[in-house]
Amino acid sequence: MTFTERVCAELMELPIKKNCCRRALSAGLLLPAMRQSASCVILPCRREAMADFAKGVFEKTYSKTAEMNIIGFHGHRQWQLVLPSPAASKLTAQLREDGADIDELLHLSECESCRAAFLRGLFFVSGTVNDPQKSYHLEFVLPSEESADAVTNYLSSIGYPPRRIARNTGVGLYYKDATSVADLITLMGSHSIIFEFYNARIASDIRNNENRATNCVARNIQKSVAAAARQMEAIGRLMESGKLDSLPEPLRQTALLRYRNPDATLDELKDLHRPPISKSGLSHRLQKLLDEAEE
Repeated sequence: MTFTERVCAELMELPIKKNCCRRALSAGLLLPAMRQSASCVILPCRREAMADFAKGVFEKTYSKTAEMNIIGFHGHRQWQLVLPSPAASKLTAQLREDGADIDELLHLSECESCRAAFLRGLFFVSGTVNDPQKSYHLEFVLPSEESADAVTNYLSSIGYPPRRIARNTGVGLYYKDATSVADLITLMGSHSIIFEFYNARIASDIRNNENRATNCVARNIQKSVAAAARQMEAIGRLMESGKLDSLPEPLRQTALLRYRNPDATLDELKDLHRPPISKSGLSHRLQKLLDEAEE
């Protein structure tokens, strides 16, 4: 079972307690539907369980018997619901009109449960979500620009403006940031799956932090090795030219300690001095040696 199917399975178990919420759920299911006529709509479903669920919702909402057919589609089986309902057909047309206002049509802002029900219905028939252990991606695919515009406006109005992409089957509205994906799954009503999502996100964050720390250490080591190599080269030139013997005693001491301890870190090298010096004092001396070698 895919992660999308697992999310859907959990969401289908949620009870619908009020008629307004059932209408909102039906509206979400209808958005991707094909309007065959003024009295009939056809809803394609990717999975049999989803078709059975939608059939039950429609029949309770519109008091009409929905017919379920199985057809071949691009080499795959698809379940198709035929709902003979003028009311459903009218709502489908309204939802897909240019400039349609979903909130105004369905009064979603008046009931928090209606908002969740609408998003569930939309996700059931047009949504996918990736396994968070692999990547963060939640997407709704709408059949037309008009329906995509309406959903975009609604999602933006509740604080989740989606990105947009052309798909072979329509227009994709998607999210790739973990926060939006998790928030929308929670908003739809998931309770158990979302904990799995958060656990995967925490594990991913830990891995990323470990990688960043490892990379940071590696970069620091590379910088230290390169700096030590420059210092050794400069001290070698000072020795060859005889200039080292004419330098002040503190500089000669630092040069000889570095030359004899090429792998020592700055912390280790400063502690070798007698008396010990500060790290900033050591850095100043090493820079002075580089400058002397260049003169």
